[in-house]
Amino acid sequence: MKTTLLILLFMIFGLNFQYGTSYKILMMFSSISPSHLIVASGLLKGLTKYDHEVTMVSPFPQTKPTKPLKNYRDIVIPYNLNTDDWVTNLMKNAGSYWTSTKARLIFLKTLYELSNSTMSLPEFRKIMNEESFDLVILGVPYGNYYFAGLAHHFNCPLIALSHVQTTYLSTQLVGNPMNVASSGHLYLGNVDGVMSFRERIINFLIVGMEFLMIQYVRSLDRAYYESNFPPEKYPTYEEAIKKVSLLLVNNHVSQGAPRANVPAIVEIGGVHIEGDANPLPDDLQEFLDNAPNGVIFFSLGSNLKSSLLPEEQLNAIWKSFEMLQEKVLMKWETDQVPNIPSNVKIGKWLPQRDILAHKNLKVFVSHGAIGSITEARYWGVPIIGIPFFGDQMSNVAAAVKEGWAYQLNFDELTEESFSKALQEVLSNPKYRNTVEKMAQLYKDRPQTALETANYWIEYVIRHNGAPHLQSHAVHLNFWQNNSIDVIVFLIVTFYMIVKISVIIIKLCWKMLKKNFTSRKDKQL
Repeated sequence: MKTTLLILLFMIFGLNFQYGTSYKILMMFSSISPSHLIVASGLLKGLTKYDHEVTMVSPFPQTKPTKPLKNYRDIVIPYNLNTDDWVTNLMKNAGSYWTSTKARLIFLKTLYELSNSTMSLPEFRKIMNEESFDLVILGVPYGNYYFAGLAHHFNCPLIALSHVQTTYLSTQLVGNPMNVASSGHLYLGNVDGVMSFRERIINFLIVGMEFLMIQYVRSLDRAYYESNFPPEKYPTYEEAIKKVSLLLVNNHVSQGAPRANVPAIVEIGGVHIEGDANPLPDDLQEFLDNAPNGVIFFSLGSNLKSSLLPEEQLNAIWKSFEMLQEKVLMKWETDQVPNIPSNVKIGKWLPQRDILAHKNLKVFVSHGAIGSITEARYWGVPIIGIPFFGDQMSNVAAAVKEGWAYQLNFDELTEESFSKALQEVLSNPKYRNTVEKMAQLYKDRPQTALETANYWIEYVIRHNGAPHLQSHAVHLNFWQNNSIDVIVFLIVTFYMIVKISVIIIKLCWKMLKKNFTSRKDKQL
């Protein structure tokens, strides 16, 4: 009996020792948008529950909690970029992919300058000189790939985290095939079933443009890498980025069409949402509780400011809200609010995740960023999407195809069109019914997103980077990975065989003809 008890205790403590070890984790996430860090911050805060010691390096520290998080440390990158002019320009050209692309290229330089300034921060230099880490996590898709050199510096594994679904830019880190013919790109939006010929053409061109973007980004990465990680101490840039053990993706199989992923891609969509909603501030709780007809929540996220809306569209929104029986909760960034209706409550900062979880929330008017779409899906709240740039257009289009969102283009926003959108979503039960089914699919998993993320993070650390998960495609270039060199070789070989065969046949025919002519002459 004693022996059995000892064995049982040994097994329990042995398992705890193996799977309950706490690790030191460093995350690098330079970004110009605080919304990009929502998933990353949610992941790191979740990892503290497993007693891991985490350090987040970013321009946006966590909002001070009522109870400080144990084992969570912020290192803040100085950041003072004024985006008001950029936002105003986006509102003038809302929904334009060309405007989005130009904006992305402009801010790419800013991103690199921001991330490069990190390397000279005294607090960060002290970490590099005095501390050690068990894992480095890079926030992608662009702007800081060259931080891959930190994994070699700390002699630890490297993981990448994408706050959006897989793109060619992120999946090439782990050698995942894009399957251009069967998997729609992020910017194509959701596709019902098999892509049409037209959609496959567009998808092919989008991926092709992203491939060219990768070449440009990598040239920038390489220059910053070589200036911060000298060749006498560190591996080459190409060798450093091939050390990515895992790509954590803010996606779930219920979102869009299923994708073929290599083992090194792990979906953790919703990692920042899971669990019960946090208590709301007293004024918000009272406002939402005392709304017998329900509440409409209006927020354009962290970059797009409601206070910068053009007067024409703002007046249309106010007039539409005035006619509602429902209350309206709206994110507004300044102290001055012109002509605000009596049923509207504003706030400079509103806890979106927890507001969407309230039972009286009827409709979410959103710009359609991936964080907002994901949170609305999780809590089962229908959306009126007003996309402006980036992935917002395709995110909203996907939700519309799924049947739980209504799209309203910003340049078509009038009192009539906005009121029509509100009444359609409020009165038609299909939106609520559909999103509630989507929420069930999204939450039905063998493990929570955090449990999944923690398991694979610890797995990579336990197995020294888990190189057995890595696809061999990581070590192939574009031509090799797509068998273009093989196809060219076979075409050239076939051509040479045909060419030689033709030459031989001609020679043979010429000889036969000559012999035939010679015999004929002799007979004559």
